[in-house]
Amino acid sequence: MLRLFRMAPVPRTTRRLRTPRTTGAVGIALALLVSAPAAGAFAAPAPAPPPSAKSPFALTNPRIVAHFDFKAGQTPENLALEPDGSADLTLALARQVVRVDRHGGKHVLATLPFVANPQTPLVGAAVVSGIVRTKDGSLYVAYNTGTAETGIYRIAPDGEVTKFVDLPADGFANGIALDEHLGLLYVADSVLGAVRRVSLGKEPEVTTWATGAALEPSTFVGANGIKVRDRAVWVSNSDRGTLLRIPVEKDGSAGPIRTQATGLTGIDDFAFAGHGTTVLAALNTEASELALVRPNGTHTTVLTGADGLSGPTAVAIRHHKVYVTSGAFLTGIDPNLLIADAAQPKAENGKESKESKEGKQGKEGKDDHGKSEDHGKTGDNAKTGDNAKDEDHGRRKDQAKDEDHGRHDDQAKDEDHGRDEDHGRRDDQATDENHRQDEDHGRRDDQAKDEDQAKDEDQAADENSSQDEDQAADEGSAQDEDQAADEDSAQDEDDGSRSRAGS
Repeated sequence: MLRLFRMAPVPRTTRRLRTPRTTGAVGIALALLVSAPAAGAFAAPAPAPPPSAKSPFALTNPRIVAHFDFKAGQTPENLALEPDGSADLTLALARQVVRVDRHGGKHVLATLPFVANPQTPLVGAAVVSGIVRTKDGSLYVAYNTGTAETGIYRIAPDGEVTKFVDLPADGFANGIALDEHLGLLYVADSVLGAVRRVSLGKEPEVTTWATGAALEPSTFVGANGIKVRDRAVWVSNSDRGTLLRIPVEKDGSAGPIRTQATGLTGIDDFAFAGHGTTVLAALNTEASELALVRPNGTHTTVLTGADGLSGPTAVAIRHHKVYVTSGAFLTGIDPNLLIADAAQPKAENGKESKESKEGKQGKEGKDDHGKSEDHGKTGDNAKTGDNAKDEDHGRRKDQAKDEDHGRHDDQAKDEDHGRDEDHGRRDDQATDENHRQDEDHGRRDDQAKDEDQAKDEDQAADENSSQDEDQAADEGSAQDEDQAADEDSAQDEDDGSRSRAGS
């Protein structure tokens, strides 16, 4: 987000910087440059923890993919990533949103409305600052004019620009964070020292969500960058060099503000390096640094001006790619968009360190809200590729030696193991032959038993058949005898009848 500087502290009642009457964006940019102090002029009031000596998170192959024209007011301020890896940038002083594709091609998506007499606090010029992207492809940007035109604007996927909500004209809306899961925007106000919450919907509502001294400026710019992570809103304070965490209570209200890290001179916007709480922060000073901030508050520089940074203003991460915008507000030299690869070095015991794991993206997919903000925890599937190129050459040599030594040991073990296996196979073969003999003998015994059983069954069958035949013969004989008896009885009756008739 926007990080401007002044030579001397300014009372809270006179914060507005009047721009010299030099026409165009060039005059505005010069006014910003003239007001820049030496780096470190606004060190954090609390003692800073010592920077860590060694970083477990390495950035390699930094390269500038797009350059911009400072004289035309093309000062990159913030960015949101598209699913295909393109980056949507706000150009603060040109009042534009431009898309940079993966090959560095640039296309202007929208220009915010012209304001004839801007009265913006701090700069006196119309400035577009924070930006977020929702899943439907809409972009929401903060636009500061010091007039009734100040607010959050929506850029539809077809490029149509409409005002979404009004914001206080006497404030300076800087960073925007998205909680798409709950349908909310959080906006950091750099002048009024507040975080505002905006509901997404047909009838958006704006409320002041959090305030306090930790969010206020001490001289010039207070609350600046802002993100949502694990039911908390994280905010940077540029003047105080702090990174803050504000829990979201069950009822949605803001909990007590906690200082997560100090000593981050010139901190602007930031991004979470993975699924934990390790952060990459843009330090917008003359030194032009990108710092890795660990969960314990210590930090390490991972990129500098020597890598191409020129007053870094914002950071975004996706799938082992780190995007950094440079507004060049302090030097006026080469505002740009830089991309670096995130390498994941191994710890000394060969296991990946916890912070190294936190640096992984690509499962970002999961982001917005939980998957939030770092949004885009989300869309692409690039999970491999770039890290293998960046491994240390010396480690590869050592690894090759270890592998050769290991192969010799393994070969000897394999030969011994092979002999044991041959001996074991011979033993197993003898056992199998004995077992087969036993099985053959058993089968012969079973066969003899089966034959005897068959004979017994046949004999029993014959006996049953004989019995059946005898029974049938007996039954037949009995029937014949009964029939003969009946016939004799009938004949006797007939003879008796004839004898009685003759009488």
